[in-house]
Amino acid sequence: MSLATDLIGEPIGADALSDLRSAVGERWVRTDPHVLDSYAAQPFHKVEVGVWIHRPIAVVMPGDATEVAAVVKACNRHHLRFKAFSTGWGAHAGAGFDNVVQIDLRRMNRILELDIENRTIVVEPYVTCAQIQAEVMRHGLNLHIHGAGSNCSPLANATSHMGMGFSSISMGYSPRNLMGIEWILPTGELVQVGSFATGAGWVSPDGPGPSLRGAIRGFAGADGGIGVFTRVGLKLYPWSGPAEIEVSGGSFRGMQVEIPPLNGSFMCIFSNLEDYGDALYDIGYAGIGYAQFKAATGLGLAIGEPELFRRIRDEPGFREQVRAFENQFIVIIGGHTQEHFDYEVAVLGDIVSEHNGTMNSTDGLMATGRGGLWWAVIRNSIAPGMFRPTGNFYSSMGGDEAIANALRQATVGEELKEGFIAEGSCADDLVDNAHTLLYENGLYAHTEELVLYDHRDREQNRKLKGLSDTVMHSIVERTLGGGGFSFFAGAYAHEVLGPHMENYHLWQRRLKSALDPEDLSDSKYFINSEGVEAAGHG
Repeated sequence: MSLATDLIGEPIGADALSDLRSAVGERWVRTDPHVLDSYAAQPFHKVEVGVWIHRPIAVVMPGDATEVAAVVKACNRHHLRFKAFSTGWGAHAGAGFDNVVQIDLRRMNRILELDIENRTIVVEPYVTCAQIQAEVMRHGLNLHIHGAGSNCSPLANATSHMGMGFSSISMGYSPRNLMGIEWILPTGELVQVGSFATGAGWVSPDGPGPSLRGAIRGFAGADGGIGVFTRVGLKLYPWSGPAEIEVSGGSFRGMQVEIPPLNGSFMCIFSNLEDYGDALYDIGYAGIGYAQFKAATGLGLAIGEPELFRRIRDEPGFREQVRAFENQFIVIIGGHTQEHFDYEVAVLGDIVSEHNGTMNSTDGLMATGRGGLWWAVIRNSIAPGMFRPTGNFYSSMGGDEAIANALRQATVGEELKEGFIAEGSCADDLVDNAHTLLYENGLYAHTEELVLYDHRDREQNRKLKGLSDTVMHSIVERTLGGGGFSFFAGAYAHEVLGPHMENYHLWQRRLKSALDPEDLSDSKYFINSEGVEAAGHG
């Protein structure tokens, strides 16, 4: 039995089970309770049930797009919801309702093509960013790694969810890097989108004819609500470092990395939010930087040295010392020549100086090791460390608009979290952990307010029950003037935000209904069609 007994649906019907086995082979269909339970524990879910989401009624593991289509068609015949799952970073990849077939794409884990001359790569769903990076760095290339980290699927992110990350300042965000898509519609029909569909290669996701990229993912992605994506082409970018990076020491303690020539990381600190924001604008205008993000001092220490952080968090004066670093960000510079590197460092220095800030090298910032922070950003290995301090965390806000709006959301987020900390709803991480970074080549900013909590603590779960509602209404009432979304909030977020944003949710629902009239592609984190309860039992 699942620990979340209220989230268990009815057993799958014998006929539906037989059809799923026919689609992929008996070996690749599992209904064992202990296997199903392993898919029902996911972070980033509604905190009132800890890590438990709905338990699927079956797990199916197709090996290629043809088998995925057969599984989806079987679900249609038996009126069963389905949800695709690749590397599985969070509840939005799991079952959002009872009686959902979990389509685990782990067998589809191949790099299919690498075009070095045209800087593109074609991958299946279970290929990770780290896997791609290790391969393409040998050829002087790199990829944009989204905020969830290098352990995750770039296909899932580029097709289905947000897409900002440390390297967004120079590499855009994930939807911009799509070079073509293979897509299984909710009805089971296979569709190819982009230039490769006509034999022209993986050079554009938007032709021939009108682009479908907006329909497929829009800005934030459908999180599995409009079918299954089985293959994508991704854009790659120049890499000025070595083919392989020599790393020694632990992940966060004493990591030793020799930063290669023409690379460096710099922390830029400002005395007030106005100068901080103005400097971000100028960096965007200048077009410099390989990666950039705000490094929350308290959170960084909590991730790197959780035991030490708990011991010194309440020491007199420590909180004030952390606050001195509140308005700061880190910029990674990567030059293709010595002149290029020197130019970007000089421009960054001029911008920081003009706005009354200070700029310092961060080569030895992570614990006692050299170069650890630089490599953690290039590799994006920081995100998984968020689980170290308390076992779980929740991300809110998600402002993606003008830089000024992102900073406004960060300010509001801090105020909200101070209340959560005061009432014991979450861990005290010294509040200042609004993760803010530039994207779209520095023209816009993305911010998240991160909340650390222990899902094993029933009292914290109870008190955080209304967190999503609190955040959503704060966005509408206090920050919506500049736009911005709160992802991880579920489908209802669109119902709250849509009326304030040209009623986009009505068009979103029309699209969902047209592509998925039976509402079978699990849309817990997208939007439900008019037939929200249409899906029955198999």
